[in-house]
Order: sequence, then C-alpha cells, then structure tokens
Amino acid sequence: MRLRVTENGLVIPPYFLAGLDEVEISREGDVISIEKVNKNSTQESIDISIVQGEVAQNLLEEKLKTIRELRKNTPENPAKVALAQRFSELCREIQELHTDNPLSEAEIAAEIEAVRIRE
Repeated sequence: MRLRVTENGLVIPPYFLAGLDEVEISREGDVISIEKVNKNSTQESIDISIVQGEVAQNLLEEKLKTIRELRKNTPENPAKVALAQRFSELCREIQELHTDNPLSEAEIAAEIEAVRIRE
C-alpha cells in the first residue's frame, strides 16, 4: 500500500482505519510502521516508505514514460486534432494582432477595467 504525503501531512484513506479502535505508529529512518490494533484480533503492521530525492525523481520519470507510451498507443480522434490545430491558429492570430502596434499599459488597464465593469 502506498500513502500520499501532502502539505497537511500523511493522508490515510478512511477504509484503512475502518473498524479500528487504536493505531500505533512508529518510525525508523524513512520507514513508518503503522500497527492496527483491534480488540478481537492480533496486531498487524504495514511498512510505509517516504519516497524523496533521486528515488522520487526516478518514479516520476517512469510514470511520465508510461503516460507517453499510452498516448502513443491511443488512436487520435480527428475531430479533437482539428480542434486543437484551430485553437493554436487562433492563439497565434491573437498574438499577431498587436505586433505592429502594441497596446500601452494604460490601454491594457482600460481593457481590464471594462471587463470588470461588465461582470
């Protein structure tokens, strides 16, 4: 089992704790041991590794490689491809609109204010 660590700390799924009265946690180095303690059963422990540094980078690279391979093997939808190309063209056209006559800071501020007033 692999658990996430967020800015709020270790995220433990609710189903992991379902039916428990007590949980004992201990740590040795990068390994956290969580012992589930039930009234009617023996203790069971699960080791959790906190992955960081080079190991985490390698895992990320493996996942990115897997995602790239999945994208290669997935047939492309022609309608989506055409839509993406049209979107790119529109973005390029918008960027070129003011190439010869760029907007001043005052004009940009006026445009932003006009949008805010409409909302």
